[in-house]
Amino acid sequence: MAGIGHEIIRLDEVVSTNSLIMGRRDYLDRHGLVVIARHQTGGRGRMGRHWISLPGRQLQFSVVVHPRFPAVDFPVMSLLAGVAVAQAIQALLGQAPRLKWPNDVILSGRKVCGILVEGVPGGKKPRLVVGIGINCTGHSEDFPPELRDRLTTLEQEAGRGVDVDALLHAVLDQFDALCARMADGGKADVLSLWQNLALLGEGERLRIPTQEGEREGVPESITPEGYLIVRLTDGSRRVHVSGELEWLK
Repeated sequence: MAGIGHEIIRLDEVVSTNSLIMGRRDYLDRHGLVVIARHQTGGRGRMGRHWISLPGRQLQFSVVVHPRFPAVDFPVMSLLAGVAVAQAIQALLGQAPRLKWPNDVILSGRKVCGILVEGVPGGKKPRLVVGIGINCTGHSEDFPPELRDRLTTLEQEAGRGVDVDALLHAVLDQFDALCARMADGGKADVLSLWQNLALLGEGERLRIPTQEGEREGVPESITPEGYLIVRLTDGSRRVHVSGELEWLK
């Protein structure tokens, strides 16, 4: 099986790289295919949120993955992609990103990268589309006013320019190696890498939905499946599998 990034399609503008791939069976059949766009007019984030696209200032791409591990482990893909991005940023720029469950990469307390993993229904074999968007050049002021205190860029944090093509290939190399590790039964290793980079513990707080309504707590750890363990204010623990959650810090 060819590696991740063996074929790269570069486009100027699309609605969404994830949507483009998911609408093209010929793309979905090519494991490791990467579609990268300079601008996305309708990019999507987790829970249907709109992705803010700044033409030419972000690395925005999607990868086709034919996973060689059980479907029960597919939720780990968001965490795996976050590790790949964080390791690539650290290797190229000397920055130390942190990870926020399940799909954000953080620098200096602000989001620098978002990830969206989508499964493709039907077909004889499972296929995933992994969308990654990294804020590369410019500064927080380039984003809408209501987002400036929550978003940052690699250029702003590193204090220098970013070789976007080198970053793309560094992320793809890390991603390919981590997928291979998963296929070899190394899920625990991948989760350990994620946890070592994660924002967990007393300095973090979030709000999650429960049967008793919204509850606040501390993100404490993850389960062997990659789900988030939250310690609520009353000391009880809940496992957050999916759905909406709000980070308070």
